Amino acid sequence: MQEFKKNLINLKNAVDNAISKEIDLSKKIEKDKMLYDFKEKQKEYYIKAVENALKFIKSNSLELNQLIKFDRTNIVGVNELLELMPSLESKDIQVLSKTINKMIAIAEHLNFPKKDLEKIFPAPDIIPLDIKEEIKADINELNKCFNAGCYRSVVILCGRLLETALHRKYFETTGKDILEKNPGIGLGNLIAKLNEKNVKFDPGLTQQIHLINQVRVFSVHKKKEAFYPNKDQANAMVLYTLDVLGKMFRK
Repeated sequence: MQEFKKNLINLKNAVDNAISKEIDLSKKIEKDKMLYDFKEKQKEYYIKAVENALKFIKSNSLELNQLIKFDRTNIVGVNELLELMPSLESKDIQVLSKTINKMIAIAEHLNFPKKDLEKIFPAPDIIPLDIKEEIKADINELNKCFNAGCYRSVVILCGRLLETALHRKYFETTGKDILEKNPGIGLGNLIAKLNEKNVKFDPGLTQQIHLINQVRVFSVHKKKEAFYPNKDQANAMVLYTLDVLGKMFRK
């Protein structure tokens, strides 16, 4: 949970830098202009810095309620922070700056544990019985890896969870076990096969699979650049994976 305070400071720094360069967050980046206009390229850099810092804050905010479990005196401060979260969507950079300063002042009065509380990701409620135990076992392993800081292992387990669910979804849709004829089919090809059967998924799933594959293929293709996810990235990937699993079998 100390990550929340650290990421608030990072967001403040990103916003302060944008203010010093007179960046207007409400104006869209002109991609074509970036090719020959350094100022437009610079503008993109500062806007992206703010956007990325915001993503980490949003991810951290999902764990704020754990601070109440740790210490009930945190309840008022946590509620105030959660009430301010929507204001972080403001494109008015001065409003955004004031909101961040308020949140930092509130966070300073919270009682944080010296050591981060153990994170427990729950298994989705709606999972077919024939794969339920396998999914639960992988999620239990995923929780151990996450709390031990083994984030590459977390990403690989996300891939395994998706594979198990997608194979089951293909069987549910076609009545055929694709592993019998194509045991080495990759996640991307499996998604494509399901799309052919009019099974649609969130467009972001393709990006998720790309990141998973970046971790997997490094041990085989030495020239590939390894992907080393940090805690926030691993947390976001797990939440997305579990969200996909929860929706996949919902009628």
